[in-house]
Amino acid sequence: MKRIFRVKGKPYFTIGAQVRNSSSLSREIMEKNWQAAEKIGLDTLAASVHWSTLEPEEGRFDYSQVQMLLDGAKAHGKHLILLWFGAWKNGTSQYAPTWVKTQTDRFLRSETVVHQKLMALSPHCEENFQAEKLAYEAFIRYLKENDPEGIVIGVQAENEVGQMGAPRDYSQAGEAVYRANVPKEVAEWAGKGPGSWEEIFGDDGAEFCTAYAFATYINRLAQAGKQIFDLPVYTNVWLGEMYNRVPGIDYPSGGGVTKVLDLWKAFTPALDGICPDIYFTDADTYNQVCSGYAREDNPLYIPETGSSSLSAVNTVHGIVTHGLTGVHCFGVEHMVDEQGNIREGSKEYCHLVQILQNARPLLEKYQGTKQLYEVVQYEGCGSKYYDFGDFIGRVVFTDGLGDEYFSGAREYMDAAHTGDDCYKVRGKGFIIYEGNGCFYLAGEV
Repeated sequence: MKRIFRVKGKPYFTIGAQVRNSSSLSREIMEKNWQAAEKIGLDTLAASVHWSTLEPEEGRFDYSQVQMLLDGAKAHGKHLILLWFGAWKNGTSQYAPTWVKTQTDRFLRSETVVHQKLMALSPHCEENFQAEKLAYEAFIRYLKENDPEGIVIGVQAENEVGQMGAPRDYSQAGEAVYRANVPKEVAEWAGKGPGSWEEIFGDDGAEFCTAYAFATYINRLAQAGKQIFDLPVYTNVWLGEMYNRVPGIDYPSGGGVTKVLDLWKAFTPALDGICPDIYFTDADTYNQVCSGYAREDNPLYIPETGSSSLSAVNTVHGIVTHGLTGVHCFGVEHMVDEQGNIREGSKEYCHLVQILQNARPLLEKYQGTKQLYEVVQYEGCGSKYYDFGDFIGRVVFTDGLGDEYFSGAREYMDAAHTGDDCYKVRGKGFIIYEGNGCFYLAGEV
């Protein structure tokens, strides 16, 4: 299967977590994160690098945050994914340096329809791009020169890119772009003749215009970095399926949401993936999102998810049904208490981590084949039937989750597994059938 990340030249399924947004500023907090990662059994941590910290004054670079993260990963034997918090983070520009945020005549911001400046840099401003490009290139160059062991397996360009507060940029620069005909390459991609954004994309013209601006900006940034050091680069997405689904209000307008994903894929050849952050736990929406992003030209990787029992079940489903190639739950430091013990609400997700780590060789071998089967338990599911061709099978879950017919499921268990801890879990795991009666089972039911 095609994967985004590689370790020692081989495709790699990363089983990790992301630290909280500003945790990577503190060596003390990061040490707790590394210890939590060891306790849980994670192989990778994702941590942010901030433009404001890297370049506190224009042209003066401070690499101490980057080096601290490299040192921590090496000391604890973990892989590292670095999240570049540059011009945009969650639809705003809070991690841009102060010298950028205060020079509003030079570094233009997007504006609302009544010309209020947003806390988001404009993707239409070349001065914004050139300033960030110099910092990003310095960051990537430092990795090339200071990570000979390949600790860093990938870089995330920005974080949940786009702008909050308006569907497009109404500044003078933004208006000029929106009122002009769409670029020729966009019209050709859309299969249309010359026309404005509204003429070609109708009511979605504002979002498509904004998406093209952000996509081409991010692609140029990723391309500049890859010319220095060819690390995998992806960007993550605040999903358009959130809340009332209004761009710029319920999610950042311009990001690679499903509505504009085809456009993003067409104009971001330098990106190795456009990856959804999925916090939804209902199966229908999870399936809808995974189906949208799992494409031949876009390996499915989830940079952020929750650490609940349903997140664990959905991850199993994602691996088997959608070809999920890696997953990171968010906020590893909150999965353990002050004594370093795993919190009750995260225990089942931590069980999944153990299942994935132990089954990794089989998953890497059989993922994407018809020999890999999922064991997933949603509400009201007491058992599942399987047809393996020359065998049939059934999984009976020890917690019926409301299925009264299977409420006595404990009678199927052997005498060594009758305690409460053995059946108060949501069923999750894998069945691998090699053929000729040879089965492998990994999970908990």
